[in-house]
Amino acid sequence: MNDNLEILTRAIQQWIPEDRPVSQAPSAAELEQTLDLTLSDEGCDQATLESAVRDYLHYNPDVSQAGFFKLLYSGQNKPALLGDWITSLSNATMHTYQVGPVATLMELELIRQWNKLVGFDEGEGVMVAGGSQANLIGMMLARHKACPDYKTKGAGGRTLVAYVSDQAHYSAEKAANVLGIGTDNLIAVQSDDSGRMKPEALEQAIQSSLAQGHIPFYIGLTAGTTVVGAYDPVAACSKIAKAHNIWLHIDGAWGGPILFSAQHRHLLADSHLADSFAWDAHKLMNVPLTAAVILVKQPGALKDCCSGGGGDYLFHADENAAYNLGERSIQCGRRADSLKVWLSWKAVGNKGFADKIDYLQSIKTDCVGMIEQRDRLEMLAPATYLNVLFRYRPEHITDEQELRRLNIEICKTMRSSGGAYVDYAQYKGRTGIRLILANSDVCHEDLVELLDKCERIGKQLLDR
Repeated sequence: MNDNLEILTRAIQQWIPEDRPVSQAPSAAELEQTLDLTLSDEGCDQATLESAVRDYLHYNPDVSQAGFFKLLYSGQNKPALLGDWITSLSNATMHTYQVGPVATLMELELIRQWNKLVGFDEGEGVMVAGGSQANLIGMMLARHKACPDYKTKGAGGRTLVAYVSDQAHYSAEKAANVLGIGTDNLIAVQSDDSGRMKPEALEQAIQSSLAQGHIPFYIGLTAGTTVVGAYDPVAACSKIAKAHNIWLHIDGAWGGPILFSAQHRHLLADSHLADSFAWDAHKLMNVPLTAAVILVKQPGALKDCCSGGGGDYLFHADENAAYNLGERSIQCGRRADSLKVWLSWKAVGNKGFADKIDYLQSIKTDCVGMIEQRDRLEMLAPATYLNVLFRYRPEHITDEQELRRLNIEICKTMRSSGGAYVDYAQYKGRTGIRLILANSDVCHEDLVELLDKCERIGKQLLDR
């Protein structure tokens, strides 16, 4: 134990220098040749393990830096990091209160607070291993509502159909596969120019399914789409869902935290109209991966849908039975992720997260304004949330494929040179640079430097 603590101390104090590049990993083929990753019959000494840890930290992107704009998370949350360490130290599991007593009570409090934000007055929930699993369970709950005997008897010749925006996260397709719905029965509903699902297109898709004798059972809306951060119109789609008795789920993995902000929660003001809601704490709440939750308006729905087995040896009918969260989950062994989220929330309160949202929205507006003032940069979509999709576009280039290659090369050059780490994305046939603002350490000067570098690299690439 002491040797490991010494390594951890050196890792924190020495091996993550403040002036390191955001990203410094070579290609996979090069790195594979550089590192000794072999496993063998004989064990190794402590020095070898220490060297492996140093390599791991050296080559992994430094997501804590203000220059890490690539993914839907960044920065470092110190109370949550402490919680992650303690969680690994105790190695609790979450199927029963007996083996995770404090973590269970913390999780139940987190679920109460999340439901309060979403507007599920009597809701329930369970923490899961990410937004993809939360969306899977949302679709599973919808299937159980539409066809309760699907759990025991299977499809029985029925064709169930699900609907998501054409901007929805790819986890919806995975869920349709895992649940036996069939990916062909997941309909991508057209979105508008802002990336929001069109309610009239949703209604048309449902009518088409009904005409074929199929069973519409699930509508998945997105709060904060992956590429442009759009919010699907909940109220209009809820009206359609109620008219056809279809389960309405909101994937708020990225955009859910907007509900902390009194100034900006109007973007998701109708969240209470949904039947279930997905939320990732490891995204904008900045908790170490992974920490997510599936919230459900109707109490008892999770156990009814997900439970099965374990009664002979695990889920005892004792005084703590009501606190056994395992029967709400599709997992048995489940990490105690509640501690890191609870410590983080306890440390800053709702106001801390609200302040973060308000600041990042302000810096986003600043960023968009700078892009619009520059002749060679253009926005590719409205920046409703914290996604800024833009591209470098000289006046003399109009070919979309040439612009795509140029902007991809800008991203690759910037990353390889140790500068800001951004990525590219395609939206409605056009490719741009996707800038994600999730770190409240980012300031105006960081954004000026990034945009200057985009223009400078773009010009250099054209002058070659």
